[in-house]
Amino acid sequence: MKVLIVSFAFPPSNVIGAVRVGKLARYLDRRGHDIRVLTTDIVEDRSLPLEIPREQVVYTDYREQCHGLDRMARWLRGRRAAPTGAPTEQSSPRPLDSSLWERLRRHYLALIHVPDPRADWLRTAIPAGRQLIEEAKPEIVFASAPPNTGLIVASRLARAYNLPWVADFRDLWVDNPYYDEPSWRKPVDAILERRVLKHAAGLVTVSPISADQLRRRHGKTATVVYNGYAEEDFPSHWPTEEAGETLTIGYLGSIYGGFRDPSALFAAIALLPDRLRARMNVEFFSDAEDAVLAAAAAHRMESIVVVKPRIPYREALERQMEADVLLLLQSSDDRDEGNLPAKLFEYLYARRPILFIGYKDGIGARLVIERGAGLVSSSPAEIRDQLERWLDDKRAGRLGTLDRSVARGLSRHDQYAKLERILMDILENRDRANCLQFAQARASARPVLPTGDDGA
Repeated sequence: MKVLIVSFAFPPSNVIGAVRVGKLARYLDRRGHDIRVLTTDIVEDRSLPLEIPREQVVYTDYREQCHGLDRMARWLRGRRAAPTGAPTEQSSPRPLDSSLWERLRRHYLALIHVPDPRADWLRTAIPAGRQLIEEAKPEIVFASAPPNTGLIVASRLARAYNLPWVADFRDLWVDNPYYDEPSWRKPVDAILERRVLKHAAGLVTVSPISADQLRRRHGKTATVVYNGYAEEDFPSHWPTEEAGETLTIGYLGSIYGGFRDPSALFAAIALLPDRLRARMNVEFFSDAEDAVLAAAAAHRMESIVVVKPRIPYREALERQMEADVLLLLQSSDDRDEGNLPAKLFEYLYARRPILFIGYKDGIGARLVIERGAGLVSSSPAEIRDQLERWLDDKRAGRLGTLDRSVARGLSRHDQYAKLERILMDILENRDRANCLQFAQARASARPVLPTGDDGA
């Protein structure tokens, strides 16, 4: 099978979207399929391993254009600066109210960034994709989003070369619960999404709730393919379990105020007796040092919190296995019901107890609860009680690793085998349809034999 993968993010860019697509490319390549990738390489952190031959990947140029409103803003800022460094009435026109300016800018960007801020990729992705298809002759196209620009790229290329294509939604488009474009944009995006996916041969997404939404909107089958974990990416040795005084909680990822917020953990630690609080250690490997330390300071917990820079992907997996407890943060908003974090699958394979702070009725929380993998709570009192139990277990040397069953059926191999079957079924059905169409065309072209009733 010859597959063209279209994804804005791909290794070595170390972002979460690149992990899913990069591991899929590795899986299909090892299965003997001919893989080509159309992507960019603009992320500063390039520590994610590229696991297919470099010559199979086309990295296109990408430059986000500087748009008119931004140029105007820079011009106004320049005009406001007086020659002496002091503003004067003559040299500094009165600026627009900042909130009005932001509203104007938001609507302007919504007008020019369709379908998303990566729309400028179309200028280089389409011609590069055409050249790649003419050289590699793929049989099917697979596109992963967001950004949704990648779906437009795949749709146009597939239509131009009469290829079937499959859309993969790591996050939904119009039905994204955190869709934040101006209200007038949603009908526009709904029409665009419908047109882009009209001829898609298959839809794939990462959670059952997202799959249901895709089925309702498009009337097409949508298959759930979890992000999963890859056992071979983890260290081959498991850390030895030893009794100890200090309980280390590890978090690896980004922090978003109000969405991924560790405040409930800090509030819980503040409720511990002094003797237990002194045994706590919380390590963040994140690019959000200011946000973490501000949240810790609000509860006077700076002394037990350490924030370290982000680390390469495989080192992060090793740190997950070394932690006593793994922290997973989600919003407590019910909009997060269908959100299934990719990191959760890695946490489950690491087999460390999980502290899940977020929406307790969401699919991610249910997975933790059903598999007996830890505590789901946003209550500082409940979290405090669980911390006390974990501290006791740590001192007694019985904290241990979770049972292997917590990760059963969730490997990337299990998930990508399902996706591989989808792609192959689409090609097989297409071949059967082409054969049937050819047979019907031949039958209709056969000459009609005389019956002998014409008096000859």
